[in-house]
This record gives sequence, C-alpha cells and structure tokens, in this order.
Amino acid sequence: MNERIRNETDLNILRLVRLPDLITILNVLFGFTAILYLLNGDPGGAAIMVLAAALADGVDGAVARRVELGVMGDYLDSFADVISFGVAPALIYYAMVGTDHHTTACAFSAAYLVCGVLRLSRFGILDDDEFRGLPITAAGTFAALLLYLIDYIYYPQYVMTCVFAGLSVLMVSNIQYPKVRSVRILVPLAIAFVLTIIAHYGGLCDWFAWILAGLVGCYLLSPLVWHGQNRPG
Repeated sequence: MNERIRNETDLNILRLVRLPDLITILNVLFGFTAILYLLNGDPGGAAIMVLAAALADGVDGAVARRVELGVMGDYLDSFADVISFGVAPALIYYAMVGTDHHTTACAFSAAYLVCGVLRLSRFGILDDDEFRGLPITAAGTFAALLLYLIDYIYYPQYVMTCVFAGLSVLMVSNIQYPKVRSVRILVPLAIAFVLTIIAHYGGLCDWFAWILAGLVGCYLLSPLVWHGQNRPG
C-alpha cells in the first residue's frame, strides 16, 4: 500500500480522484453552502445543507465499498466531515443562541467542534468492528435537525445547549455504536433525507424532518439496546 501511495502521489492530483472522492467533495460543498446560508441569515437553509451533506456522506461510503477506494479517500472524508458536521452545526448553534448568550454559545460551540475533531482523529487510528463514540455525522445530523425543527423563540435556549453538550460528550465517549450497513435500513433512511430536503424547498410540512429526527434519535439511543445483544464478530 505504501509503495502504491508513493507511486500514485507522483501523478497529477486529478488522477488520484476516484468516484467516491467526487461524492465526498460534494459533501464539502454542501457544508460550505450551509455556512453561506448562515451568513445570509438563513439558519434553516443551513441546517438543510447539513442534511444534504449527510446524505452525500452516506452515498460516498456505499460507493467506496463497491468500487475502488482512492488513496485520498480516508483523509478527504475526515476533512469533509469537519466542515459539514463540525464547523457548520457549531456555527448554526452559535447564530441561534449567541445573540442572547454570547459566552455560553462560544463555549459550547467550540466544545462541540473540538470533540468532533477528536472523535475523527481517534477514528482514524482505530480499526474496530463498531464505532467508538458517536460518529460526528450522526451528531451533526441530529444537531441540524434539532436546530431546524425547534423554534428557539418559544423553547428555552438552554435545551439546545444541553443537547450540544450531550452530543459533545457522546462523540468522545467510549460508548460503542453499530456500523449500519444493512440496505433495509439505509435505503429508507436515504429516502427520509431526500423527502426532508424536498419538503423544505417545496414549502411542505415538517413531518419528514420529524420522522428523520426520530430515526437519528433512535441511533443515538441504540447502544442501550445493541449493547445487551451479541456484538458482531
């Protein structure tokens, strides 16, 4: 593998890019667009872009398992996840809470980002059958859904702060989360993502977003059930 990397790194960078890498770059662009939405005063649109990034992240993983994985794949994926599920959700949270609670918003958004980066770094050096700590993609998706669905004007802002604190702790914890690769689960989940995005831009109700939040929430709680069962060999 090292010899292959030495040989391939002498090539033009564009020749190193594989199909999964292109989808990962789409993930990066969705995360960047989320930040642009936020700068234009549209946190709802920013949250939807985080969901689009999560959908791209799932697709690139599925494609990578079926075609050749390039030498840049793991590194590119981590950088993309930092932007889309670390920086973007942290900025959305700060934008919604920071006006009234600047210090609190700074502290918890920074803590969330740091925990996400630590989680990705640990993932890069482990080779486990399951995830150790909540994946940053799941954390960022749940955070985006929360910020999208909850009207912070009518709900206490400390609710969102407590959830962000909880997500931060879960990411750096040793709690084991299953790697979901079953088509029977992933296909309905992908459909829920697509319908939520379509509903937002079509001006439809938020039912699909609530359904998606419930599904992601079930994954957050899955160790309570999964831990008591036989772990995959």
